[in-house]
Parts: sequence; C-alpha cells; structure tokens
Amino acid sequence: MRFLLLCGVLLWASGGAQERPIHWLQRALQAEGSLTVAGVRVTELQVGRSVRRMEERFWRQGAQAERIEILAPPERRGEVLLLRDGKWLAFQPRTKEAFELPEKLPQGTMLLRKAIEWVQAGALQAELLPDTTVLGRDCAVVRLSRARPPRGRPELSPKPPHFPAHMTLWIDKETGVILRYESSVHPNAPVLRMEITRLELNPRLAPDLFTLPSGVTVRPLSGEYKSVEEAQRAVPFSIRVPRYLPAGATLERVLVRRRLTDNAPMVILHYRTPNARFSVFQTHQLGDGEFEPPGRHTRRLSVRFWRDGDYRFGVVGNLPQAEIERIAHSLNRTNP
Repeated sequence: MRFLLLCGVLLWASGGAQERPIHWLQRALQAEGSLTVAGVRVTELQVGRSVRRMEERFWRQGAQAERIEILAPPERRGEVLLLRDGKWLAFQPRTKEAFELPEKLPQGTMLLRKAIEWVQAGALQAELLPDTTVLGRDCAVVRLSRARPPRGRPELSPKPPHFPAHMTLWIDKETGVILRYESSVHPNAPVLRMEITRLELNPRLAPDLFTLPSGVTVRPLSGEYKSVEEAQRAVPFSIRVPRYLPAGATLERVLVRRRLTDNAPMVILHYRTPNARFSVFQTHQLGDGEFEPPGRHTRRLSVRFWRDGDYRFGVVGNLPQAEIERIAHSLNRTNP
C-alpha cells in the first residue's frame, strides 16, 4: 500500500509539472525549431475599431527555412516572404525584385526563446487559462504579461525589452504548434492576432520552395550609406546629385528608405555647411502621384518640392530660400 501511494504521488507530481506554463512554452519552442508544417493562416491588426486583415499560405521547415505567400487582400496577392540563411527576403514576382528585411524582424523561435528567458528571470508572468480547441485540436492556453513587483517593493528583475506587454498563445497539446496568438504592446496599443485555419503536418515540400527564381535582383530594403556610390546598389533608378552646392557643403550620409507597399524607394542626401544643414529627397515613380513632404517641422525651414519627369524631389534646410531654389534647379535634367 505504501508503494502504491508513493507511485500515485509521483504520477500526480509528474502530471502537474507538465501543466506548468513554461512547459508549454518549451514545447512550442521545440516545435517551431524542428517540425515541418504547412497551412493557411489569418492575421489581423486591430487599431481602435479599424481591423486590417491578411490571409497567408505558409510552409515552415523547422527553424531552417520558411515561405509565406500572401493570398489576400487582392492588391498584395502573390507577394512572398522567404527565410533563408537566417535572413528574411520580401519577393515581389511582378517586378522580379527581392528586398532584404531588417535583421531584427521577429521570428517564432526568437520570441519563444525570449519569453522563456524572461519568465525564468521573473520579468514575465506566465499563467495557464482554461483549455480550448482550435481546428478541432486540444490546446493549452498560455497568457504572458509583464510582471509587477509587490506594492512597496523595488523591482527585482529587469523589464523585457521589445516584448509585448500582453501575449496569449494557443498551443496544440499533441504537436506544440502555436495555432493562435494575440498580442499587444500595452493595453491601449494595436492588437495583433493570428490563427491557423488549415494545418498540414510533415508535408512533402518542393526542392525549390525556399529559393528565389533565377534573374531576381536582391536589394537592401533600407539602409544608411557614406556615399552615393554605396547607396546606388540599393535603388533601381539613378540617384541625382546637385550640380550646385553652397560654399563648404559636404555630404554627411545617404539614407535609403522603402516600405514594401511603395512603388519605389526614397533616397535622402544629408548635407552640411559651416553654418547650416539641408537635405535632398528624391524618388522615381511613374504616374502623377504627388511627393509627400517628409517630417512635421518643415514650416520653420526653407522648402521646395517639385517634379522633374518621373522624378519627385524635395529640398529642405535652414538655408535662405534663394539657396534652396538654386540647389533645386541644379537637380533638374529636363530643364537644366
């Protein structure tokens, strides 16, 4: 009898340990890093009452490679995200261009690893919510939130940087796959939701699924450069440099800024003179689109925005307006 009682206690303790929140986080991390899965998922970003919805098809080969194809909305259908060699690429088949995304783009394994680290350090609080089902599969539900020290006591552990204030994970009990999640930076911030609507375990993957087609040009999405020559490889159009510069003007840096929804990147040339600073903005875009003034403080500066053929330009600085106009005129090619 004593032996049976001891066995019962051990089984109860073992089962209780498996129900700990960190156990499910570790299961999810293992699944993200090792399983081969495919399926369809829906992602929603809610800002106030506004909801932006995106439907994606995905293939994931553990932590080694991942492919995401956008199915909806219609204007973005066909865009592809690829994870290869530890880097994310955004591929647009219509233009045969791919862009290197920032290295800090969050991944499932990265977030889970950080979550486990901060739970163990006491900076995150993890709790189990009642079990539920997603896609007809039993799920453990883990809610993560930033831990608060007891009233009147100093904070004992550091705050987790760049981590949502609240995150809830629906983890498949059988496989460890995260079937749904919801997160927000703080209570009044936008809410991000994801839910898998179709799941395939151990699918057969095409050999070239995680490679780019031949003839695709890969460019940095954005970056900072010391010269125009360095920045030129990041943009598909010829960067124009002012033929006129005020006395003592030197080029400090070149910025390339691009969003995936833009037709073309923006190039910003930052100049400095002994007594002033000014910047030249330019982009190359077909059609009659207007150039949007950059920044909110241009009212206190001298500015000039205009078009020259398919180029859109802007010159902004604390120079006299006559100097701004002279710089602007020197950038034109159609009417030199």
